[in-house]
Amino acid sequence: MKFNKFNPGKKITIFFIFFAITFFLLGLWQVERGHEKSKIIVEFNNNIKKSPVSFSEASSKWDRVSIKGLWKGSKQILVDNVINSGVAGYKVLTPLQINESEVFILVDRGWVSQGKSRNILPNIDIKDEYVEVNGILENPELGFVLSEDLVTANWPKVSQTKNLEVLSKEFDEQLAPYILVADPTLKNSLAYMKVIPTNMTAEKHFGYAIQWFTMFVALCLMYFWLGFKKNEE
Repeated sequence: MKFNKFNPGKKITIFFIFFAITFFLLGLWQVERGHEKSKIIVEFNNNIKKSPVSFSEASSKWDRVSIKGLWKGSKQILVDNVINSGVAGYKVLTPLQINESEVFILVDRGWVSQGKSRNILPNIDIKDEYVEVNGILENPELGFVLSEDLVTANWPKVSQTKNLEVLSKEFDEQLAPYILVADPTLKNSLAYMKVIPTNMTAEKHFGYAIQWFTMFVALCLMYFWLGFKKNEE
């Protein structure tokens, strides 16, 4: 009985090794990202069920907290390009001076419609009064932006991002390292938008992992088929 020898050739072997390793590592990376996202979602879902605790230096992202302080309505920020139920609008960030402190925290009071014209900003006026705000702490990433001019000059300012590293440059005051997404029960709340802890679910990452591993297997099969086929010729 005659057996064909496996001899794919040097160039095909180099090609196979490079892309096989690449596909396999990308699959592993997506699996790892999926597990990370699962952990984030579980932590977030557990936290939103808890009663709020007083905000402190020990507070961390996705903690449910309560903060007492004074609104500073003269320095509000409108986060642009936020879609709610198919309607364009803004997220409204209002500084709150934390009680017995010189530190301010930006409070996400909710969403407001853009209106008929982008040249006319919506009315987001708020009285500078003492309040207690309950909500979830978040620290948004910068994300993908198309321009270096991310924030307009005049108050209320329009920003293309909710990232604190960018927004903190617009304030002389010291800002806390989180944004507080206020509960919809807040007296001065606007339209509430459900907090989404991650822009991609764990299931999507696992789905991408399956695709990469499938490409890895297909490449292996193709490599062996070409190895034997070439030797036949």
